Amino acid sequence: MYQVVVNRETLQNHLHYDWWKYVVGIVVTVMLWNLVSTMTRPQTPPDKKVDIYFVGDYLIEEKAEPISQRMLEDFPELLEINFFNIPLGGDAELEIMGRQKLMVVIGAQEGDIFIFNKQEYETFAKQGAFMPLDEYIDDEITKYIPIEELEKYKLSVKDEYAQDKQPHIYGIPLKGVTLFNDAGYNVEDKVVSIMAYSKNKDKAIEVMKWIVTKGR
Repeated sequence: MYQVVVNRETLQNHLHYDWWKYVVGIVVTVMLWNLVSTMTRPQTPPDKKVDIYFVGDYLIEEKAEPISQRMLEDFPELLEINFFNIPLGGDAELEIMGRQKLMVVIGAQEGDIFIFNKQEYETFAKQGAFMPLDEYIDDEITKYIPIEELEKYKLSVKDEYAQDKQPHIYGIPLKGVTLFNDAGYNVEDKVVSIMAYSKNKDKAIEVMKWIVTKGR
């Protein structure tokens, strides 16, 4: 009978070639745990909160909490403005974990506002992930971002099943916003958008405009 010899050398060999299986296993376990926790804990009504996802660079959560509290002072009708971070890039395994988490979050239709770099923004906009912002571009926004600059973020949805394939502005650049500096999140090439599935679009629009105009 064939016997498997387990020693330090065979264990190191196994970990060298199969490390990714453990990474995926950990990611799936964490996601399932988060899903169960989300389903069982008391939920804030969708119209009383706005969830913001910062994708790409790291966000220092303990530094971000005071920003959330500061924003809530101007939105007394909301109970929560929540910040979530999905880091991308760096090591291959971290990139895989980040991408998996991002797909799970979007697949579960979580989050109202997403902040991506311009390339990621264009990819998701063309897939129809965001709501058009054209009618919400007003003098308050163009005071900081000229309409000529905003026109660069106008795109058409490429999904063959999309009802509206006309070009729209689906995101607003955050260049010049200093609100998240202390939290370590670099907004230089970032774009803020509102998910088409958001359950609190009206407040998400107000919060987005607050970030773009008062976050400087």
